[in-house]
Amino acid sequence: MRVELPDDLQDRIGELAASMPSTHRPSMYYDLNDGRRLELEALNGTVVRLGREYGVATPINFAIYAALKPYMNGTPVTL
Repeated sequence: MRVELPDDLQDRIGELAASMPSTHRPSMYYDLNDGRRLELEALNGTVVRLGREYGVATPINFAIYAALKPYMNGTPVTL
């Protein structure tokens, strides 16, 4: 499977990121902060699984997935 991406995609993503206010946070940040269930499987988990299936390394998504997995269903209960 091959996906064609525009040649200027990296520049466009950089411009979008630069245009966001410094206070911008993704919705998963607020869910994590408030102890709510995360969309981790649907977002980062899917990227990791598809990467494995198609032989594409996804180290950043894997690291995010691994770090947040204990919080996937909300704040873990401490004993």
